[in-house]
Amino acid sequence: MSLYSIKMRASRAGAHISGAERIVPQADIATEVSALTERALTHPHGVPDSVNIKTTLLTEEITRVPALQVVEVPQSQTFIPDFLREHGLSEAAHELLYTVTGLRGAMLIDAHTGERLDPNEDRGVRVTNMDHVVSSVREGKQHFAEAMALASKVNFHPNIVAELCISDDPNYTTGYVAHEGTYYRLANCKEPGATIGTRVFLYNGPQEEIADTIDYLEHTPVLVEGWPCT
Repeated sequence: MSLYSIKMRASRAGAHISGAERIVPQADIATEVSALTERALTHPHGVPDSVNIKTTLLTEEITRVPALQVVEVPQSQTFIPDFLREHGLSEAAHELLYTVTGLRGAMLIDAHTGERLDPNEDRGVRVTNMDHVVSSVREGKQHFAEAMALASKVNFHPNIVAELCISDDPNYTTGYVAHEGTYYRLANCKEPGATIGTRVFLYNGPQEEIADTIDYLEHTPVLVEGWPCT
């Protein structure tokens, strides 16, 4: 069965407002394009003046990865700094998570020094071409499902030791840490209405493999199997 990648990006005056993507069979393209268009036009960040939707036939082999296991963390205020210290990871990741926002992609940093490794610091690393095998898991769990798909793809790469994330959606205050097959879901990571939000990938691999790691994150098509909430 042929599968297609659908990518949506909405912006206003050149500034990013909303983005999402799906991997679907041909029969579902029209439905998903309509849903993504509606999402772009009703985002809490405002009405865009540009909505771009691109549909592409996937011709390369699709990698299938397992979904992360979920652990709920109701008291999340100290979880991230404690996690970083416990695993000997750079505490700069925590500071970046709460001070950098507005990137189209994620920051890629050295897991131990905190040095930025992504070649374009204004853009970051844009993880694309991923979705769940079972599309119905997205219904009613949009933020969670999309974060799980992205985190599962990222965590699958052996050079990414951890990911930290807070959504830039002002109405969504739940963040997460992904590490060694586990998705720690963090309640109340920011104040309601706050527009801060970004992702940080902690890289622990050879310098010469950075480019290949970024290529996997940005281009390799991935379907996530075993969604834990179905």
